[in-house]
Amino acid sequence: MALEMARLANEALARAGLGEATVVGEARRGVELVRELALLLPGRAPARDVARALERATACEGVWVEGRDVVRMRFGGGGPVRVTLVPPSRWLEALVRETGSPRHVRWLETKACTSGGLGRACVRARTERELYDSLGVPYAPPELREGPTRRVPELVDAVRGVFHVHTTWSDGAASIVDMARAARDAGFAYVGITEHSKAATYARGLDARQLARQARAVGRARKELPDVRLLHGVEVDVLRDGSLDLDDATLGSLDFVIASVHEDLEMNERQMTRRLVRAVSHPLVTILGHPTGRLLLGRQGVDFDLEAVATAAAANDTFLEINANPQRLDLGADLVRRAAARGARFAIDPDAHTPRGVRDTWLGVSVARRAGLGADQVLNAAGTEEVVAYLSSRRGQARKRLLRS
Repeated sequence: MALEMARLANEALARAGLGEATVVGEARRGVELVRELALLLPGRAPARDVARALERATACEGVWVEGRDVVRMRFGGGGPVRVTLVPPSRWLEALVRETGSPRHVRWLETKACTSGGLGRACVRARTERELYDSLGVPYAPPELREGPTRRVPELVDAVRGVFHVHTTWSDGAASIVDMARAARDAGFAYVGITEHSKAATYARGLDARQLARQARAVGRARKELPDVRLLHGVEVDVLRDGSLDLDDATLGSLDFVIASVHEDLEMNERQMTRRLVRAVSHPLVTILGHPTGRLLLGRQGVDFDLEAVATAAAANDTFLEINANPQRLDLGADLVRRAAARGARFAIDPDAHTPRGVRDTWLGVSVARRAGLGADQVLNAAGTEEVVAYLSSRRGQARKRLLRS
């Protein structure tokens, strides 16, 4: 929502010939719930001219000027927006101060004490990276600027394909071809189609026979779109006892399996932990979908022992999902960090129900970066051939495990 408001504000500024504002603050750091959208507008335009331009923004409900260099506004259904006007001579200092949290900025100020202060250090530098270098500290990407950053890991910067994409076969709004085309147009090399399973009657979930029919439809879509690799999976419901909603033969016929909890969310911590541990321990489960089940501003996540589930997932080569749907962002950065400490690895998925939803994937990348993840900890940071080979090998190993059990 915050970045949609930024887009609308920038459209209004562009129409007035006032340039483009830069997103800073919590939104630039990738904070899950942005309390105030902060924007910096370079140049010397009078605040009243900026205010007049923003009054014409789509869905704007009010604009007012505060002092000489701040314009505030509010969008319908959104939170407050602050636009700060910044002259070129102060641009870098404003960018640094407005992006970092107060703790991070104070830390930078202590490092700049011997350089005449942070303001002077910013004047001498041309970029943020140059500034950090001049202060003798590693450059911190915006997502890590919550506190001191004495050591900065090499972070994942993108994913090359996506899983967890719904179509009109269940509760999605577009066809297999349209969703695959949207993924391709968004720059992804592969896309995993995953409908709900039969227990999700509210979402027109598929049974084994319907999944077999869909497999043939995926095959036809592959011929129609040879420039994006289509993978066929399912988002299978995890039942109350931790078993899965579809039989092993059906699951074993698919390229990958996402297992998700959608019902019986009221279970206590011990029960839910047992349920999730059993799910991630199933040989055919590739990914545990939206592990807490939370809905931002709508529903708290379920109670479970994250460390126990992450340990079981790591032991069974099962990935935990960073669900990038903006209503979920599940797991959040703090839980990702804790799970990674137990050896868990992750898949960043859009949980897309519309073509536009595929583009939400980058929100999950931001969560992963805030948690300090590298590309080697994210399944879909790998390329097509590597992922396809891995999934095929994993599926073969799973069948052997099931035969032995």
